[in-house]
Amino acid sequence: MLSLIALAFYALIVLMYTLASFFIVYHLVKYSIASELKTVMLIVFVLVSAGLLFSNLLLFFSINWNSLINNVNF
Repeated sequence: MLSLIALAFYALIVLMYTLASFFIVYHLVKYSIASELKTVMLIVFVLVSAGLLFSNLLLFFSINWNSLINNVNF
């Protein structure tokens, strides 16, 4: 049960991260001064952001939540 709560909370955090990334991409596209610099900034931001999200997902799902929760004394 607690592992489902952790998964739901994590899904909410990933959703907020994704929404914030879309807002950043929108503002980079809309309000960029130099168009050639805009492309570089977008590529760098999307690659770094996707890499961070992917590594975070791998680390989150590598945790054995049932074992971790069972070993905690409440």
